[in-house]
Amino acid sequence: MPMETITTAAAAAVANAVRAAALPGPLSKCPPSPSLSSSSASADQAVSTSPTLFEPSEAREENVKVTGAYSREITLVDMSPEELDALEELGGRASETIECLRINRCRMDGNTFVALVDALCTHALPRLHTVDISQNRVGGAQAGIALAKLLAHAKNVRYLSLGWNQLALLDLTALTTCGSGTHSIKYLDLRANPLGLSPSNSSKRSKKHADSAVDPDADTDVWISRLIAAMPNLTHVLMAQATIDDGLLVALIHALTEQHARLEYIGLEWLGLGSRLATVRSLVSGLVPANPAMSPRPLHLNLAANNLGDSGVKIIAESGAMLSSLTLACNFITERGMRMLAEWLPSSRLTALELSDNYFGDQGILSLLSTDNRHRSVESPYTQLTSLGLNSCCLGDASLRMLTDALACNWAPLLSLRILRNNRMSPGTKVAL
Repeated sequence: MPMETITTAAAAAVANAVRAAALPGPLSKCPPSPSLSSSSASADQAVSTSPTLFEPSEAREENVKVTGAYSREITLVDMSPEELDALEELGGRASETIECLRINRCRMDGNTFVALVDALCTHALPRLHTVDISQNRVGGAQAGIALAKLLAHAKNVRYLSLGWNQLALLDLTALTTCGSGTHSIKYLDLRANPLGLSPSNSSKRSKKHADSAVDPDADTDVWISRLIAAMPNLTHVLMAQATIDDGLLVALIHALTEQHARLEYIGLEWLGLGSRLATVRSLVSGLVPANPAMSPRPLHLNLAANNLGDSGVKIIAESGAMLSSLTLACNFITERGMRMLAEWLPSSRLTALELSDNYFGDQGILSLLSTDNRHRSVESPYTQLTSLGLNSCCLGDASLRMLTDALACNWAPLLSLRILRNNRMSPGTKVAL
């Protein structure tokens, strides 16, 4: 999404919205609370803002080299490519004890990564479960082949952080060379990578991808399906700030949702989808169950900071998508969009909804809490929401009164309500849950 499309007031709150929305897991996991003060800072969610997916246990310093007889990590941070030597960092430790490999902010390119993998694969790494090479310059088909070699050698890697590099999806097709169901990856971080164009939209095969494991002129759905099939254990996929063609994005999301019933989180923040609403419609169509009576999958879809507006909300509400958790923070949703959400919630079976930083005010809450008597029941709640995020939405005391009255009338079985940074509220006011 171009920065010029964000108003000055909204831009000041974007960082907070994305921080609250970037948690790779369902919002419904927030701890229950008997009440929440509008001025209680302790109620805010503690979420890491680091671009890496997994934080090192040791403190980060300049030219960090973590050594020690009992360390189970190899951590190289803020070093020059010439200084990178994973085997030197291994020292006298047995490679069989290493569980985590982190190389961050080292300006490592594809060739350096290939050499590093070649060295690592001369040692057994049976306990390695985390590989974090985020914030480097890794890219190209040879880097993808090296990554496939590392994952084939260290078969228990479950957490793979590749964010803030120069990788395209075509680079990763080397992972398919070992057949489907090969890798143990559960968490895949592809944030801020140039994931690329659909082959059908490419005028010619790039020299950078000349050694890719698939023919880029082949059908996109076919090779994307093969790539996803090679990672059957995926539960979390992060793609915030990535550059990706509409057709490739749709094919990827459809492959994920069709092949992985246990998928828990898809992060699509900051992709500028507000100007690509046809793509949004295609994306959510993959979330519509074949049998409407089936239970919703435990999937958290994060669409924060996409400038979706009310039109995007309408597409989601009318799609019939079945989700357990949805993040729409910082999307310029107004009272009209809140009315559409109110109409959708009773049939959506959504349990967690994040709407922070949308500035719809008290009138938006009035629209959200409006009920259709056709869906009312004395025995069951009007909606299934257990978690609702309303931070920085220009709410006042009237919203608190409406929320209190709605909860008293069994509007939702809320366990977590976030209403921080709403300066129009009187200090110390609370909503009883």
